[in-house]
Amino acid sequence: MFFDLTSLFVTFLCIIIILMILKSYRYNFRFDFPFFVIMILVGLQRFQNSTSNLNLFNITSPFEKSPYLAIICIPFFLLFFKNAAKEIKISFRDLIHFIMPFVFLFLNNFQLLSESFNKIFFFLFTITYWLMMFLILLKDYKKQKFKFSYNKILFRWKLLMFTNLTLITFFLNYHVLYWKINDSGTLLTEFYRGSSLVWVFCLVYVILNPVIIFGKDYLLNQLDTRSKFYDPWSYRPLIKIHKSDLFIHRKLFKSIPGIIFQLKSNQKDLDFLKNQKISVEEISKELKIPNSHLKYIFKYYNRLSTHEYFNLLKIILSLRFIQNGFLHEHTIESLSKASNFKSRITFFNNFKKYTGKSPSEFIKI
Repeated sequence: MFFDLTSLFVTFLCIIIILMILKSYRYNFRFDFPFFVIMILVGLQRFQNSTSNLNLFNITSPFEKSPYLAIICIPFFLLFFKNAAKEIKISFRDLIHFIMPFVFLFLNNFQLLSESFNKIFFFLFTITYWLMMFLILLKDYKKQKFKFSYNKILFRWKLLMFTNLTLITFFLNYHVLYWKINDSGTLLTEFYRGSSLVWVFCLVYVILNPVIIFGKDYLLNQLDTRSKFYDPWSYRPLIKIHKSDLFIHRKLFKSIPGIIFQLKSNQKDLDFLKNQKISVEEISKELKIPNSHLKYIFKYYNRLSTHEYFNLLKIILSLRFIQNGFLHEHTIESLSKASNFKSRITFFNNFKKYTGKSPSEFIKI
């Protein structure tokens, strides 16, 4: 009963993560469709098997009639790892990965292939795709910068998913090799029970680290809530893309969340904020992003003009000074100068504009 309840618990976790993925679209520019499908498949399989074993429902799994049906799930894992690698883009061309499984299942349904051929083809297909996913993960590992906590969290998750995939690949081939119609249900139950323990670790890890679903911006917003008072950035264009900018829009579309993340990270970099010559050109050099790309980002994804944005950065700098006890030994006028404002009045106006309080009122709070 313990293992069946564990499988049922996996179903519950899958439902939570499915809801998180649906909600994530407002935070994360991309919808993780492969992981979404995997969660549906994992949840439904465990629900069917556990409820049948607990005598709650009597639902027969299609995998009991033919283990070869599982071949259709393998390409979703490949797309998951491609999507998780970020640099590797998913396109309609990836639908080609589903052609061979569908043709195989079609021919198998009409018993046009021998059982020996079925087993050999299934083994070669699953092992080939396992190797492809391993190479994607290895390439991703070599590119990672593990000094960033986000990268560490994400890569541990990929390792957990790859562990699951390895277990699934081993079982599927074992199941196909020794499959018999009269004991297929027993084999499936053993697999669901064993793999559910691994899925629990993987899914709980995702829930405890929501940054995996919601993206880098979610993590950034958790780093320093004290200075999070105004966010001018949007992950969707704020105005209609002009025809003259459509080329750069198509080129940058997938990279926009990452660029905005870098810009937001810079907003928390004290050394960067102290730079008296902050400009689009300076940011371009700092982040090694082409000037034209930054101008496009500011034009369509920032609610402020560049002049207003740089004033906002100065106010963020002033807040950092306040948090570090600057006003214990200095005046508010000194704070305005240290924050790179040339005029005390300009400092006061911008401070109230972005914090809703005057410097004196803010200090009292």
